[in-house]
Amino acid sequence: MKKNVCVLFGGKSEEYEVSLSSSYTILENIDKNKYDIHKIGITKEGKWLRYYGDNESILKDTWQDKTDEVVMNFSTSSVDKMPHDTVFLPVLHGTFCEDGRLQGIFETLGLKYVGCDSSSSFLCMDKNLTKSVAKSLNIPCVPSICVTENQFDFEVLAKEVLNLTYPVFVKPTKSGSSRGSNVVYSQNELLTAINEAIEFSSSVLIEKYIKSTECEIGILSTHNGIIFSPVGSISYDKDFYDYKEKYLNNKTVYNIPATVSYEVQKEITEYARLLFSHLNLNGLSRIDFFVDENDNVYFNEINTFPGFTKGSMFPMLFEKMGYSFSEILDILIENAKI
Repeated sequence: MKKNVCVLFGGKSEEYEVSLSSSYTILENIDKNKYDIHKIGITKEGKWLRYYGDNESILKDTWQDKTDEVVMNFSTSSVDKMPHDTVFLPVLHGTFCEDGRLQGIFETLGLKYVGCDSSSSFLCMDKNLTKSVAKSLNIPCVPSICVTENQFDFEVLAKEVLNLTYPVFVKPTKSGSSRGSNVVYSQNELLTAINEAIEFSSSVLIEKYIKSTECEIGILSTHNGIIFSPVGSISYDKDFYDYKEKYLNNKTVYNIPATVSYEVQKEITEYARLLFSHLNLNGLSRIDFFVDENDNVYFNEINTFPGFTKGSMFPMLFEKMGYSFSEILDILIENAKI
């Protein structure tokens, strides 16, 4: 008998378009012989719509033409018109999606879903909080300052930033795909960068900018234990791996294994093991690190539902191990939890 799987896509997020692309790739690769596929699209306004159309319309963002509204029924712990045994696959990124709010809905309704739980998702979405956990585990982090939108004196902050020395990296604490992120080379640029970042998050992280190689490792949890991917690295032309570089330019070079030493790759894997365990992560995650010119490793951030687009590192890392795209999805669905 086929399992019922519902793919959720879209969302009230700055990464709405990324979700459409990830969802399209997943729907094209999921094994239709094993699963009865259901689709729910979430609009930018937050409406949940049952979708009956083809996958191409999701990619083109014309999917809303073939939908009806889905009602979340908290009294009966269900999603209307969905089989009771459905596994939910939330292919959603960013705020209102990857930050624990959506997972909290699943948990309230007692629905089985793929990925990290609400508390772990909330914690990992906040880059400053995850840095605090990393530091408590003696995992090095790039020096940083965290400021909130209503509680900072620019003159005082500008002096603090001088202790980090320019250039610095300014980014929202709770956002993804490098939206609202900038490298800042002088005090004159600082306030503009902070204001841009605050459009995406109520707090901002200002980090010392280091010339480095960005390395990533994927993690899958199964009934038989944790699977760690090889460490991969990313090469790109710009000062940092921004949204255009990730999804629009198609000039990024993905290196698997990473272009760092074997010893550094082992160090990254051990740090990832510690973080995955202590943050009580489940299902899947991608953990990112910086490696400077002297082979010093610094924790960067955690993605609790990484991208699944054609150019996403997470599926590439496991495909390098011999897992097909559909086998990766099988593992995720098999290990879904309530």
